[in-house]
Amino acid sequence: MKSKKAFREMSIKKQARNIMFAVLILFVVVCGLISVSIKQLIFRNEDEHMQVSLLRLYDQISLNYDKIENFCINISENEEIREFMMSDYSQMSDTIGGATECLTRHMILEPMIKDISLVNDRIHYSNVYRASELDEIRSTANGDPFSWLGFRSHGFLVDSQKPDMMVYAGDIIVGTKNIGTIVLSIDASDFFSENDREANQVYFLAGEERVLFTPDQMEERVEEAYQIWIDNKQKEHLKTGDYSIRSYYLEDMDCHLISVLDIRSTGEGTERIQILIWECVLQSAVFCIIFFLMLTGGIVRPLRQFHDTILQIRQSKQRGLKTDLNLKGCAEITELGYEFTGMLADIEKLNRQIFQSAMDLYELKVQKQEAELAYLRSQIDPHFLYNTLEVIRKMALEKKSPEIARMAVDMGNIFRYSAKGEDEVTLEEEIAIIKSYIRIQQMRFAGKIEVFYFISEEVLCLRVMKMLLQPIVENSIFHGLEPKNQKGSLYIGARREEETLVITVKDDGVGIAKEKLDILQRELVSEHADTREHVGTLNTNARIKLYYGKEYGVFIESCPEDGTTVILKLPAKDS
Repeated sequence: MKSKKAFREMSIKKQARNIMFAVLILFVVVCGLISVSIKQLIFRNEDEHMQVSLLRLYDQISLNYDKIENFCINISENEEIREFMMSDYSQMSDTIGGATECLTRHMILEPMIKDISLVNDRIHYSNVYRASELDEIRSTANGDPFSWLGFRSHGFLVDSQKPDMMVYAGDIIVGTKNIGTIVLSIDASDFFSENDREANQVYFLAGEERVLFTPDQMEERVEEAYQIWIDNKQKEHLKTGDYSIRSYYLEDMDCHLISVLDIRSTGEGTERIQILIWECVLQSAVFCIIFFLMLTGGIVRPLRQFHDTILQIRQSKQRGLKTDLNLKGCAEITELGYEFTGMLADIEKLNRQIFQSAMDLYELKVQKQEAELAYLRSQIDPHFLYNTLEVIRKMALEKKSPEIARMAVDMGNIFRYSAKGEDEVTLEEEIAIIKSYIRIQQMRFAGKIEVFYFISEEVLCLRVMKMLLQPIVENSIFHGLEPKNQKGSLYIGARREEETLVITVKDDGVGIAKEKLDILQRELVSEHADTREHVGTLNTNARIKLYYGKEYGVFIESCPEDGTTVILKLPAKDS
């Protein structure tokens, strides 16, 4: 209490000086502690981050094993697959279509699956392996119901780097007879992609005798850490002078998932930080001295003069000054009360002006978005109507058929759907209109187009923008399937991924040339794409981003002569 009272009784000059010295000493102590502990803190944070990442990676690989096992069981129990595997050479052409559809459906449901192969004594069905490789894989499976067979590279595009596909296999059993083997290949790099950016961390899979897989090119570091781990009897956690190593055993795969943190590169650059810290200490000392001098000359001295004047008035019991108080230094002190009151009034006035300006800008933005949405939507209706009427006209000229009546009904439904009602509908309503549109096109192409739907029941009630899928389906038919000489297939799927609705439209048509695809993908991510020339993909992408936000939109994958896949991502909005 006495010290507080003594401090209060000090002059403002002494108080400012003591505070300056106390702050400077405290700052020096704090900077010293930071300089000592910063590297330890960085290491501890990175080690904890590595442990969390390793656990997450362990869970992903374990869950993927169970998921792939379930996929293998489902495929092996499929009747179309069994018929194909048991068919002789004369029956293969009749059974391969159903088997292909089954495999395509499973690969759409799980994008991580890069290939599903089938093999027995007669059949070698695969997109990535040669027949000899399939036979080798089948013999390696050794008749197990389901097993992980390690890693393999692409059979047709030989990679000089380490293999990048995890291979699983399971037998197809009918009764007690083994009729073949299913081989599922997974892109292993998908598991490690989130951790590729960490320069001083590496994750890999290892067996008892060698490193099985690492996603990066740091072989020397991996081999060195692996040897340390082996020498220390495969401990779950060990720390040496250079590395912090953690490992988890994957029982189903009979291997270890290992993470390595390079302690030598942890906290690189801290020396420079320490130099900067002490430079800050020196600069702070100089600043404190200069600030103290400025404070004394500009504020402390006039305040002392003002205080002496008040004491003089109090002692002499005066009610005013005979002469004006002339405070040398910071002249604003004498007018602080007046200026502060005026400042508050000015701030209130400015706040009202800013609020009104913000409201005006918001209203203009909303009006602009509504106008753009209306413009974009108005582009679709006449364009679509023109194409459909052109189809009806051609059919009417070619032959007289009652099928045209059905086409007219579908056309009427589509036109009424696009022109009236709310801006949002359920996905079920949107799919119904797409089916009407596809029936029209199937009549025109006379059996050239086959359509498959893979839509989960849970997403049918979700709300989407009206006329969302028609431009995409139209592009797939007119630009992908129509130029194709053979019969073509169109796949329409929808699923929910957490809070996102993912809609897939895939065709096996002529695809898009790489140069055109690059231009289209750049326009899809551009904020200033010209939608007046593209009523299909770019228009739909612009509508989605305007309506739902920039994180949603249209994404395209294509390869010449191998079809095109269009993926639409929207928020999962319940009815």
